[in-house]
Amino acid sequence: MSTLPTSSPYISVVVSARNDDHGGNMIGRMQAFLDAWLAQARRYDLPSEIIVVEWNPPLNRSRLIGALQWPQGPQPCAVRFIEVPEAIHRRFANADKIPLQQMIAKNVGIRRARGEFVLATNLDIIFSAELMRYLAERGLERRTLYRIDRHDVSSGIPRHATADELLTFCQNHMLRVFTAEGKTDLEPGGARRLEPLDIVPPGVGIDLGAGWYSVETYPPAAAPFRWIASEAEVILRRPRESEGGLFLDVEVGPSAKDGVLTLEVVDERNSVLAATSVEGRSTLRLHIPAHLSSASIRLRPQCQRVPLASDLHFLCLRVYGLCWEDSPWHPLLPPQAARLEREPTIRVRACGPRQLQVVIRAGEDAALESLALGLTDAAGETLFRAENRIEPLGEGLLTLDVGFRFAGVHAEHRSPGTGWFLEALKSLPGTDWNASNQRVSPFASDMRDPAYLHTNGCGDFTLLARQDWWDLRGYAEFPIWPEHVDSILCYAAHHAGIRQRILCAPMRIFHIEHKSGAGWTPEGERERIGRIEAKGVGLISHSDSLKWIDQMRRLNAPVILNQEYWGLADLDLQETAAPAGDFRCSP
Repeated sequence: MSTLPTSSPYISVVVSARNDDHGGNMIGRMQAFLDAWLAQARRYDLPSEIIVVEWNPPLNRSRLIGALQWPQGPQPCAVRFIEVPEAIHRRFANADKIPLQQMIAKNVGIRRARGEFVLATNLDIIFSAELMRYLAERGLERRTLYRIDRHDVSSGIPRHATADELLTFCQNHMLRVFTAEGKTDLEPGGARRLEPLDIVPPGVGIDLGAGWYSVETYPPAAAPFRWIASEAEVILRRPRESEGGLFLDVEVGPSAKDGVLTLEVVDERNSVLAATSVEGRSTLRLHIPAHLSSASIRLRPQCQRVPLASDLHFLCLRVYGLCWEDSPWHPLLPPQAARLEREPTIRVRACGPRQLQVVIRAGEDAALESLALGLTDAAGETLFRAENRIEPLGEGLLTLDVGFRFAGVHAEHRSPGTGWFLEALKSLPGTDWNASNQRVSPFASDMRDPAYLHTNGCGDFTLLARQDWWDLRGYAEFPIWPEHVDSILCYAAHHAGIRQRILCAPMRIFHIEHKSGAGWTPEGERERIGRIEAKGVGLISHSDSLKWIDQMRRLNAPVILNQEYWGLADLDLQETAAPAGDFRCSP
């Protein structure tokens, strides 16, 4: 039954809907979705089909197929409407309280899809040109779960707009982005907006890019901090008056095995610029080459990651603050940084290809009286050693010049050093994670492949091979509010051996903002929760979903929740093709 027909689309796009104006301007949002997909599928020659599962159509409204407008001319995309009538809807629990069983409806479309790959999405999503071109290249792979960040855009989409006009509007009206790390509000130009109380102040030439979790404060009296994902971007614009480096106040988290990690500073080409070992709560100084006025770097903690007992995230490193070394703004630096002036310290001032400069400060009530230098080979044999007592000194600059002899290579042909250097200035004992609610899972050693997946907004974009959907038997068909059902599907895929791949910018999906309380919006979240509670229907809570996923981690196996006839496969449902135009699927 899962065999593809001899002539089939490359990709099937599945949405569920009913003509009830859910979220406001529903037909307008759905028209934008259809117009953008159909026009771009034709432009990039993407053989595809759109399957609209019309669940429990309202008796007092027209069918969706008649409420939408259809293009003229040849199209490399078929549009199919599959209807699940009220009589079948009534077989499910909560029929009066939940008029659209969204995930079961998507299963109906997935089960009847003809494409080699199937994308489960929603009716108010517009796909960027870069993403459509990527799909049209037909390079998708089986046993891969494709995910992408979702960008919310203003609800004021232009009416009767072309695909290009819709894409331009979306690019210029982005409100927020949903990444694996969470939700982030965006500035008008698309940059990520800092939170009111953040680890860096606004306007100092330090901005946070991708890879940062939201600001937390724990316990309540502590300073704000952000956890780093696998890596986190920092965008630097050095103030004109600044000549120093960058201070970082960091702490190793509970997921770093043995409480130690190596923090790498990586450039946009994925080259490691600098690195240092970190343990506990540490103050670091990143030396930046003097000739650079701006840079985009990524902080990458490297360690053996261990899963936690009550959190799916891998929490390896958190950052309390970043600031320029010579900035007058220091409120986020920890107490130990403030004590550096009073204690003996050694820090790197400059690092070049053949020269190292180190500032030696004796601190209060102390004086530097002796200095020793040693050079050994790889085997530990001493090649050079110098030791001398000096006149008492409060602060000095040690310069180390190294001369190399190059066989047959002129000096001007040598690659220069980067000039980047990362050093740990001070370390103190960190948090006792065993005494916190973020301790290591007692079953960590039994977990073969634990993962933290990008499930944020996954209902808007989950792309798998058709056969992989069949192997997983689709979404769990619970007749409840569909909270977390799509996330559980993603983890089931992972533990079935299907790897996740996140499609990165400039590929994007744009979600058209809708009325507050309909679906998720920041303003309407309380209203949405109140509406669910008022209906008195069940849902999978966040803690319940954690238990399901933890069980998959511990058993190293997916949870398959549906029977053989998932997606109403045992029923003959009415299907109608979209009118007008010449819709066809290329083989």
